Amino acid sequence: MKTEHLGKHISLLYRQSQIYFNAELKKYQLGSGQYIFLLSLLENEGINQEQLADIVKIDKTTTARAVAKLEYAGYLTRETSLEDHRAYILHSTEKARSIAKVLGKILDQWNDSMFADFTAADKLSLRRLLDRAIGNILASSTK
Repeated sequence: MKTEHLGKHISLLYRQSQIYFNAELKKYQLGSGQYIFLLSLLENEGINQEQLADIVKIDKTTTARAVAKLEYAGYLTRETSLEDHRAYILHSTEKARSIAKVLGKILDQWNDSMFADFTAADKLSLRRLLDRAIGNILASSTK
C-alpha cells in the first residue's frame, strides 16, 4: 500500500491560495508573492530587509525582489540605514496603510472558505500541529 504524502495536500492548498490571492489583489497592483511582505511590514514598521526576510522565512533575494515591487507600486519606501549603509530601513506608505483593512478582509475570506466546516477545536488543533511541523522543518534546516 502506497503512503500518501502530506506535502501533496499542502501543495494543493498553496496553489489554490495563490490563485485566490492573485485574483483578489490584482486591483491593488499586488500579487500573491508580495502581500505577506506588506502585511509583515505593516506589523513591524521601520525594520530592515534582512529582518523582513527572517520574519517571513523567505530568502534575502526573494525578499529584495518583493520589496522592489512594493516600492515601485508605492506601498513602501526604503532608506539607507544610518548604522549600516548596506542595509535598507523599510517604511509603509499611506497607500499601504489605506489597504491594510482590505488585506485583512481578503485573508479572513480565504480562512472562512478553507475552514468552513471546522470547529474552533479543529482549527486550534490544526494550528498547533502545523506550528510543530514548521518548527521541526526550521530546526532541521539549521543543522
